[in-house]
Amino acid sequence: MPALLCPLGLTAMVAAAVAAEPAPAPPPPSDPFLRQHAETRGFRAGRPTAVQLSPDGRAALFLRSGPRSRAQALLETDLATGVTRTLVEADGAGALSPEEAARLERQRITARGITHFVLSRDGARVVYGLGGRLWLLDRAAGRAAPLPGTEGALDPRFSPDGRALAYVKRGDLYVRAVPGGPERRLTRARGPDVTNGLAEFVAQEEMDRDEGYWWSPDGRRIAYAEVDESAVERRALCDPARPARPCEARAYPRAGTPNAKVRLKVVAAAGGRAVPAVEVRWDASRYPYLAAVRWAKGGPLALVVQDRLQQEEQVLAADPATGATRALLTERDDAWLNLWPGMPAFLPDGRFWWVTERGGAPEVELRAPDGARLELSVPRALGYAGFAGAEGGALVFLGVPDPTREELYRVRPGTPPERLALGEPGPATRKAVLAPGGGTLAVTWSTLRRLPVTAVFGADGARLAVLPSVAEEPAFVPTTELRQLGGAGGTWAAVLRPRALGAGARLPVVVDVYGGPVPAYYVPQVAHRPMLIEQWLADQGFLVAVFEGRGTPRRGRAWERAIAGDLGTVPLEDQVAALEALGREVPEADVARAGITGWSFGGYLAALAVMRRPDRFQAAVAGAPVTEWEQYDTYYTERYLGLPGERPEAYARSGLLAWAPRLERPLLLLHGTADDNVFLSHSLALADALFRAGRPFELVPIAGATHSVPEPIAAERRWEWTAAFFRRALGAVRPGPPPAPAP
Repeated sequence: MPALLCPLGLTAMVAAAVAAEPAPAPPPPSDPFLRQHAETRGFRAGRPTAVQLSPDGRAALFLRSGPRSRAQALLETDLATGVTRTLVEADGAGALSPEEAARLERQRITARGITHFVLSRDGARVVYGLGGRLWLLDRAAGRAAPLPGTEGALDPRFSPDGRALAYVKRGDLYVRAVPGGPERRLTRARGPDVTNGLAEFVAQEEMDRDEGYWWSPDGRRIAYAEVDESAVERRALCDPARPARPCEARAYPRAGTPNAKVRLKVVAAAGGRAVPAVEVRWDASRYPYLAAVRWAKGGPLALVVQDRLQQEEQVLAADPATGATRALLTERDDAWLNLWPGMPAFLPDGRFWWVTERGGAPEVELRAPDGARLELSVPRALGYAGFAGAEGGALVFLGVPDPTREELYRVRPGTPPERLALGEPGPATRKAVLAPGGGTLAVTWSTLRRLPVTAVFGADGARLAVLPSVAEEPAFVPTTELRQLGGAGGTWAAVLRPRALGAGARLPVVVDVYGGPVPAYYVPQVAHRPMLIEQWLADQGFLVAVFEGRGTPRRGRAWERAIAGDLGTVPLEDQVAALEALGREVPEADVARAGITGWSFGGYLAALAVMRRPDRFQAAVAGAPVTEWEQYDTYYTERYLGLPGERPEAYARSGLLAWAPRLERPLLLLHGTADDNVFLSHSLALADALFRAGRPFELVPIAGATHSVPEPIAAERRWEWTAAFFRRALGAVRPGPPPAPAP
């Protein structure tokens, strides 16, 4: 069994048991597909992203990099002519500030250059960040100029009338008139650990709330979050591969410890000390989480607040002049409540849509301005799965006929939902962006055989333009088969075979797993999307399988909440049961030779599988695994396990370290040294427990990598090492060359 592997130069690391024989060398770095996959960011580079539609419905603005570049440019497509022009050239120059780098990591954005832009309500101006400062672009003139004094500014947003711009700089909120005007500072932080106008860590990482301030519809006021992190534990983010670099102290609230204290305040956009900020008051001791804020035309300043265990939440309407609040509705769930981005969504007359799971699955209600329930607008049979936009009295949303595919719908008060047949017909995953004025809709879709395509459609459903891509296309089409193991009601699975599979061949199985709970609006692993890296892994001599067990979304409340109080047992049981069903239903699957691999929660589940069920899994590759749930963040962990002091048995059941002495199968751990989500300390704790228990294992520290491992060479090596490890452990023989792609 091999000794600890430190290929990337970590200076000191826990050692594994000495191997009885030398470890085989990894495969040479020569696979052209892996290199292409890594350098194209999984073939995402070169495709339109961050699409916004102009309010007049005449243009689509978007970001796009070169086919093997991280630097994104800003482009515009004229929807009448189909002509696309570059508004701002790609530029990846300029180091990111720690604050900006952290925000991009929370959003899983690995591109550089222009990563965000905002369009004024009239569509005349665009603001974007580049080179560490903000730039203002006049669309008609095609001229851009830097805004003075905006070095280090974050999260710019126009006022509703487009005449002013707000942003956050050095932890405080600023406003200035545009195109020219002096900068006005609206807030002054009360201490070094306090920020105004920025979302705290758990809001960005777990609540899908990146915003920390909100303009009033008339542009006269701004509501903002005051975040006090003085009581939050600090974690030192150090890169042991680069010991000369100073460590960064990050505020990281782990389970059971204090969160940031968040207040909501309202300030006059004109500034001035004569008008102090008004604090919005609610019972923050009972509802400490500020989960969402909405301030739409026709609606109140509305906020969604939750209790710490996320079992009760309220939608509140606030008076911005006094800070007083009143409850519009209260939602409860004995397990936990899901958050739904875009909700509540207000109509111009103050009525609003709201997603509830009280009936056992997501459904959308229409409620009166006082919160009274008026009607059921979207029944649970449609499988509400995501918000696309609300404008002109209509709600556009995603529904799921089954967990693997999505359809677009529109609903208006008093009428049943209508399906919008936009994009490629047939099963697909979709997302959509509605124009600010309604009507025009940008739709992105992908299928099992096709990478994402984005097109814009008019209010009548006519296709106006396809946004141009310069992305490279893979040289093969995946063999993915989607099926329900055991028939209707069974586990959804994706199965991929080698493209050069010979008749009657029996193949070892590699289970590619995430397997854990995610926000209810996330696309699951088993979906109509091209599974390219999974196909590459299959082509190395494996049958690759992906299973969606209990705890994952889109199968109703009972299915999703089956993991409450225990993050390990039910997800692992379902992976085992699916593997056994695969062996019965797919003749090529040699389930007696099964490995399992995953990242993040998938890494946790892969390591757990090889320790708890060595009778079913003969090897595991675990990437960035959570090994002690007491060391993961509050909002995610406590949702499923409760507070450590109140539910110690739930944490004991769900942890990995107690299983370390049981390891008897090969285990490879991969972890980035700069991961600020699942810190490297998780893998080090497991490595230490395995070492002290005398159990051999392998550990690959990836120097400088974050949780998303954006560096191409590291992404390439990850899969090379994974395939080589499973070939050794499972006895796979690499098949002959696959057939050439059809012309």
